[in-house]
Amino acid sequence: MRITLVISSLSGGGAERVISIMANYWAKAAHQITILTFDDNSSPHYHIPESIQWQALNISGQSNSWVEGLLNNLKRIYILRKFILQSKPDGVISFIYSTNILVLLATRFLSYKVIISERNYPIYNKKSRLIWDWLRRGLYHLADHLVVQTSEIKNYFKSYCKSIQIIHNPVQVTYENLKVDPEIELPSGKRLVAMGSLARQKGFDLLMPVFANLHKTFNDWSLIILGSGSLETELKQETIRLGIEGFVYFPGRVMNPFSVLSRCDLFVMSSRYEGFPNALLEAMACGLPPVSFDCPSGPGEIIQQGINGYLVPPEDIKSMENTLYELMQDEELRVNLGKEATKVRGSYAPDKIMKQWEMLLKNNEK
Repeated sequence: MRITLVISSLSGGGAERVISIMANYWAKAAHQITILTFDDNSSPHYHIPESIQWQALNISGQSNSWVEGLLNNLKRIYILRKFILQSKPDGVISFIYSTNILVLLATRFLSYKVIISERNYPIYNKKSRLIWDWLRRGLYHLADHLVVQTSEIKNYFKSYCKSIQIIHNPVQVTYENLKVDPEIELPSGKRLVAMGSLARQKGFDLLMPVFANLHKTFNDWSLIILGSGSLETELKQETIRLGIEGFVYFPGRVMNPFSVLSRCDLFVMSSRYEGFPNALLEAMACGLPPVSFDCPSGPGEIIQQGINGYLVPPEDIKSMENTLYELMQDEELRVNLGKEATKVRGSYAPDKIMKQWEMLLKNNEK
């Protein structure tokens, strides 16, 4: 098959990781893969082999007015259509809702199968981007299939598209990724780790006072937060205010998070909302016991309470603190949960997940 994948960029992020896994998987299976991104020709965060044709279209950027935005998006649609036609695909797969809308317009009246995918919980972006939400509601019916990651998100979009399919994210961990030396120097002692963009969605501002209270008892533990983002300075200032700046580490993004995760003792997810969190899957695949807010959506479908991790009520920092306290003082419990957590490697193996995508590409019915 000839498959064209469209996403805004290949920078570090959950959607970008999934699309890179998909591209690499299909390239190894001898499919002809094209990736179209909106950014410039900067090096991608994730490995893209030479067998994959990657076209950086250099059409991203902010607009200063609605008129400029309209003109820029018309330009994007024209360029997208041109490069999609050049790739001669059997199917087009698009990730993230603003990109989905542009792809649906760019492929209008073309005969290619178009599959779009939402990668996050939709309600939280609705108020800030009303025009895009209106376009999403009006155009999603043009897609052959809409792929979401949880039943909660599927229910939200039930009136948007005739074919809505749930396909979870794959997780892929290799022995080499686990055993290679980390790119960063890790603190000594026990390590609590979190991972995600340093943005409000990920709730690291909620995690700071939790760790500060725990550190009074567990002063041999450090907190590592892998990721980068606009709130980095603010979060660092908060560690100073709480008196934990020497025990909270912000190493930024790493190319191979598995080498770090596998050397930590406990994983925490403090997100206010998710789609289907890669960070949680990857930590569990490395054998880390997780504690997560039971936020919409994803953690509640991945974590089996008390078996392979713990869920606590959304944004309930006292429950988060109590649960982390229990695990930090009980190494045997951490080990047992971690062993169960590694079973996500089988449940979300790429072979299993990619078969579901291939069925959609081969299915001729909407």
